[in-house]
Amino acid sequence: MNFKRDLLLIDLEMTGLETSKHEIIQIGSLLLDRKTLREKQSYMTYVASKKWENRDPVSMKINGIQKADLIGAPSLMEVLGEFVSLYGYSSMITVWGGTLDTFFLKAAFEKCKLKYGYDYHVFNIWSLAYPILAKQNKLTATGKFSGFGVDQLLKKYKIKVDGKRHDALTDCRIEAEILRHIMKEL
Repeated sequence: MNFKRDLLLIDLEMTGLETSKHEIIQIGSLLLDRKTLREKQSYMTYVASKKWENRDPVSMKINGIQKADLIGAPSLMEVLGEFVSLYGYSSMITVWGGTLDTFFLKAAFEKCKLKYGYDYHVFNIWSLAYPILAKQNKLTATGKFSGFGVDQLLKKYKIKVDGKRHDALTDCRIEAEILRHIMKEL
């Protein structure tokens, strides 16, 4: 395999799903080598909350983040400065499952009046896995998801989770491992 650029896999934990009402409270990221998909760098931090009272109970139950976890956390401006300093803008933003993380990331840059220098093209691992599972007749998840989620792929590829699910960096590492398995399967 040989992607044109390194992949910058991001996972955000937020207080809800609306960029106008909710906020990022944890950022995890992995820089994956474009040829090997090996981890080159990682970053994870909590982000200080300014709208804690607006949090959505469903989102908070999923991510399990408590107000105490955010004590002493850097501001969003500080976090984005570190993020850009660490990665620059030359890699391709990569996500699991859609555009929510990229919407929140872009909104965060705008809120802080910082340049969002990433390409509008985003690599979505979920979209790559969907046709593979459809072809194998394995779109079996129930509920509100469209056929499958991370847990089905963890089981399919026999991936063990080191860490807590819905911790942003743990989820990045899980998603990177899923991507490696998918690329082998292709």
